[in-house]
Order: sequence, then C-alpha cells, then structure tokens
Amino acid sequence: MKKVIVEWVDSNVLHGWQMEGEVSCDIAVCESLGYVKYEDNDKLILSQTVSNFGSQMGVLAIPKGCIKSVKELRAK
Repeated sequence: MKKVIVEWVDSNVLHGWQMEGEVSCDIAVCESLGYVKYEDNDKLILSQTVSNFGSQMGVLAIPKGCIKSVKELRAK
C-alpha cells in the first residue's frame, strides 16, 4: 500500500449554545498520515494501521475538495 501524508481542511461545527462574540468560524487545517486504502474522483480513504491479516484500523475518508496536498512517503 502507498504511504502518504495528506494536508486538508475540515469544517468547524459548533454544538450547543454560544454567547455572542465567542463564536469561532475558523476552519481546521489538518495533516493525516496513513496508507491509501481507496481513491476515486470524490474521495481519498486512508487507513492508519494495517496488519498482516489484512485488517485495518483508523479508516478516514477525506473529500477530494478538502485536500490541499498529498505527498507520498518513501522508505530509504
């Protein structure tokens, strides 16, 4: 599997009551490190952990419109 680091933006969702003047509408700039499980025109799906049994843990789907960059990691 290809190992990558993805820089992407996530929305900021506010839950519950907020006092006026305390609301933050900033977006979160994120970095995710993982294995490319699947990719198409709409999304990139990463897995944080893979085992020799083929099981995966920490699967994350990132919409393509939110991705700023993808860099492939190579072992030396």
